Amino acid sequence: MIPRDPPIVLLHGLIGRLGDPEILAPFGARDVHAPDLLGYGRNRDADTSSLSLEDQARHVAGFIAALDRGPVHLAGHSVGGAVAVLVAQRFPDHVRSLISIEGNFTLKDAFWSAQLADKSDAEVADIFAGYIADPAAWIAGAGVPVTPWTTALARDWLVHQPAATVKAQARAVVAATEAAEYLKTLRRLMASDLPVSLIAGGRSAAGWDVPDWANRACRLRINIPQVGHLMMAENPEAHARAILTCLDNGETQPHRQAAA
Repeated sequence: MIPRDPPIVLLHGLIGRLGDPEILAPFGARDVHAPDLLGYGRNRDADTSSLSLEDQARHVAGFIAALDRGPVHLAGHSVGGAVAVLVAQRFPDHVRSLISIEGNFTLKDAFWSAQLADKSDAEVADIFAGYIADPAAWIAGAGVPVTPWTTALARDWLVHQPAATVKAQARAVVAATEAAEYLKTLRRLMASDLPVSLIAGGRSAAGWDVPDWANRACRLRINIPQVGHLMMAENPEAHARAILTCLDNGETQPHRQAAA
């Protein structure tokens, strides 16, 4: 039987993937997909030498079209949030609603990407070799409690893409978000009939460079208590619950703020 609700498509950030069973399980019976972007996972052999976020948006649009289920609920985390904005702009018939989960709004959000984009290929490779050698230390440094699962998740995320992909994606998000047109695009989307919701971690929300107009214009804003930027690793249940709250309430309710 074909699920009644539109699919949910989750777009991952600069590192890793969102298709881990522990991350997807709290969505229950909802039809959820977590595709790899270009250069990641099953697409790791893609040519990323001149990668742009527009390339990633076209790739995601192709994935949605292949589902053949009509428009989807599109939720992007971090860099994936910036990709999701471009998908909604370029392929509006593919997107039923848009959720930015601490998605990059400006270069302040892409500060780590900017640092990596300026480094040599060898320097980026060395950085990731160090992370891979001690994934527990890396995930702990991101504010995530170290458990057997989060350590395994960190290891999986760190080897999910080559270092060259990370640098290419970092360079792409810097190029996209430093352009004034990017925020204008987001503002036009929020002024349209497209439901746009914002989700942040309670600990990291203050560092998310969301303009005041975006907080006012979004359909729903949720700050998930007691988690940071990698909230899906800290509390998968709260991460899924926040997304489902946006979908179940955000399309029909006036603007409001909620706690997950």
